[in-house]
Amino acid sequence: MGALEVSPQSQARGEREVPGTADPRSGTPLSARATRLIAITGLASFALIMVAALILAPPLWDSPSQTAPAAHVAAYLETYHGRLLVSQLVYSLGMGLFLCFTAGLWSWLRRIEPAPEAVSAVFAFGAVALTLLILTSFATADVMAYRPQQPALAVALTDTTFGLLALSGVPTAVCLGAYAAIVLRYRCLPTWTAWLALVAVDAHLLIAASFLSHGSFLGLEGSVIVVVPATFFAWIFATSAVLLRTSLSSRAAS
Repeated sequence: MGALEVSPQSQARGEREVPGTADPRSGTPLSARATRLIAITGLASFALIMVAALILAPPLWDSPSQTAPAAHVAAYLETYHGRLLVSQLVYSLGMGLFLCFTAGLWSWLRRIEPAPEAVSAVFAFGAVALTLLILTSFATADVMAYRPQQPALAVALTDTTFGLLALSGVPTAVCLGAYAAIVLRYRCLPTWTAWLALVAVDAHLLIAASFLSHGSFLGLEGSVIVVVPATFFAWIFATSAVLLRTSLSSRAAS
């Protein structure tokens, strides 16, 4: 990672600059404290997502399949409407924190990349786009669980929810691909986080193709909707943990 360099601002706070965070354009460091805050935000986002997925929500793998009768889908939504609404709220809070995390990580990455910082900008715009699509899918899920639905409408809202989640795979792949490109080019973070991001890129391009299949692993409500997001969540946790370790190591060395 290179030797630690101490800026006047960091010296005044008794902190050392985190390796690789000096801004080549202005010399402004991203302090260990700021890096630690970014990491904690990412870990908090991951924790909320896990709570929503594994504790509050009914198991996603037990949700009605693409071939389930419409009446069964409507009955499922009515049975679990309370848990669905609570879990969607927690999911949404987690994605809000994710947006804060990626804003901080973008600030971190753009200090690595020389001007015009095009790849880090792609990372930031991809993060915004994927968050928007995911939150839109959550809003659709809230509407379908808010009150009892007619069977046909229940199926349409369910398909729309999973369809938006599937399409979010495209900006997710763009976002994580940009992250991997910067890390592999400048070695500013462990390269295994970049390879993990590339695994998630491939997986999310796969999930974007869900509309091409029906009633199988790759369909909208197929197993792919459970397996693929796990790669994204793993990247959030891994990158946050690495940033936290980096900031703590910097603090211990000061």
